[in-house]
Order: sequence, then C-alpha cells, then structure tokens
Amino acid sequence: MILIRADGGREIGSGHIMRCLSVAGALQEQGKEVLFVLADDAAAGLLTARGQQFRILHTDYRKPEEELSVCIPILEAYRPELFLADSYFVTAEYLAQVGRYTKTAYIDDMCAFPCPVDILINYNIYGEMLPYRERALPRNRAFLLGCAYAPLRAEFRNVDYSVKENAAHVLITTGGGDQYNLAGQILQLALSDTGCRELCYHAVSGSFNSNLPELRAIAEHHGNVRIYENVRNMAELMQQCDIAVTAGGSTMYELCAVGVPIVCFSFADNQERLVETFIEKRLVCYGGNYLKEKEELPKRIVEHVRLLAESKALREEYSHREKTLVDGKGTERLAKALIELAQEN
Repeated sequence: MILIRADGGREIGSGHIMRCLSVAGALQEQGKEVLFVLADDAAAGLLTARGQQFRILHTDYRKPEEELSVCIPILEAYRPELFLADSYFVTAEYLAQVGRYTKTAYIDDMCAFPCPVDILINYNIYGEMLPYRERALPRNRAFLLGCAYAPLRAEFRNVDYSVKENAAHVLITTGGGDQYNLAGQILQLALSDTGCRELCYHAVSGSFNSNLPELRAIAEHHGNVRIYENVRNMAELMQQCDIAVTAGGSTMYELCAVGVPIVCFSFADNQERLVETFIEKRLVCYGGNYLKEKEELPKRIVEHVRLLAESKALREEYSHREKTLVDGKGTERLAKALIELAQEN
C-alpha cells in the first residue's frame, strides 16, 4: 500500500488533492493500493466522488508536526511501502519522523528547506532551476524535476487540438476556492467590453467556491455564459475553447498539454514564480497579480482576451509553444519512479 498525505479546502484550494489524484490513478493502474490521509474532511467529497479510500486525522493541516501522534499509529497499522506527502506546511522534522517507518517522497514547489526524503519531486517549469542538488541530504536518492514529471490525468495524453480561424469560446478557471470572486469580476467586465461581449464563456467553479450563486446569476442573465461544477473531463472542455483564462497552478500545464492559448494571473505568493517563468519563456499572456493590482487585473485580462480573439496568428504562436513544454506523460513517469522505490528492499 502507498499512503498519500494531502489536503484541500476553501483556503488552500484543491490543487494538492487533484494532482495527487492523478498520481493515485497511475499507481492503481499498476496494481498498487492507495490510501489518502487528510487532516480534516474538507476534501472528503472530492475523494469519495472518485472512489478513493481515505483516513481523516482530525488535526490542523497548518501544524503537521502536531499530527504525528495520530499519523504514526496509521503508519504502524498499515505498514505502507511508501509515504507521499504534498503540503506547503510539512517540515523537515515531520518528513524525518515519517521516514523512520517507511520510504518517503515529497511533491514540492518552493525548495524552502532541504528535504529528508528518498524522492523529491518538483515538476514545475522552474523545478530544475532550484538548488535541490546543492542542498542534497544523504537520504535523497532521486530528484524528479521539471515538466517531464507534470502529474496530469490520463485524459491529457495525445489531445487533438487545432487553432480555429475565429475565436468564439473562452474558458475561465480561477482555482478551487476563488476567494476574491475573480471569475465573477472577469465575466462582468468581459460582458461589458465591445470586443469580448459576443464570445461564449465557460466558467469552471471549483469545489470550494462560495461565489457559485453569483456566477449562476450572471449565467441566468447572459445566454453566452455557462457555469460548470465537478468537471470530470477537463481536457474535453479545454479542447472546445479558443482562449483560456487561468490562475497560476497545475491547470497551466493541462492547458499546455492541450495547446489552448493562455491568459494567466496570480492571487497568491506561491503562484508568482510559476507565472513569472511562463512569462519569461513567452508561453502566456500576463493578466497580473491580484494582490498588488486589484481592479486593474480584470481589465488587463479582458484586454488580452480581446487581442487573442482578434488574431489567429497570435493564438497559433502561443499554442505551438505550449505544446512543446508538456507531453502529458508525466504521471506515468512519476508512478514508475515511485513504484520502483516502493519495491526496493
């Protein structure tokens, strides 16, 4: 059995859970049993809907070391082959303590501290730029770095996508929680813009979005707005769209695998490096940082949507660059490496 320690909720969104679900699916395809371990029940519905086993620790996800007294008995009871952690709050001490009972792997985004794990994973576009090897610890056996390991679901493998002559459909996805109601702000502004009001908007509401009633109200008054909940085949929805507006996160890699031209933005500090690197490599249009720009961000996003809608050549340029970044097979590579580690004596 492989244990996966991840959390999701209104404050932290669903990104950790969703990428771990991708990894879990690939592990299960190879015959491995997977058990999720959660601090609380905020993400229980997501796991139940996807048929995943889980245990709830009833702890504070922001204080992982305090959960060790609850987590270690689970390790002793299940005796897993491997423990995969995915949380911004775990510490070196937490990982070291878990590592006394089983092999360990950690999905990281920031290189904030040397990690005492067997396998360290950072699949981000900037993963290979960070000083993981310079900070290597004796326990570290492998570093899986860069977009080759992006944990995308199977639906993102070999997606057929072509840039249409005329843009008509825009995807809007703003994360699991969207605490600032950015989807609503962007929609309201786009629907009042001369160059964008005739486009059809497909807004995805995350699992923890408290602004869903407002989004539904917008859709009721505008026939060209559609709201989606609990999307089970995101690749198919992306494939239908000519432009995508997205917050920084794993969705950017999914869009690259499909080839949809992206207008991206950030609203959290942990999204900044990702978004900045995509911009440096000229892979996306930049909408801005909501924490710094507030009302200017929706305006800039709508401006970029208008420019992309007006130019097929520009959309083709972005689509081509994106497809060279991600091949959709990262989850298979991750699962293979984790299984090889788990099976070693």
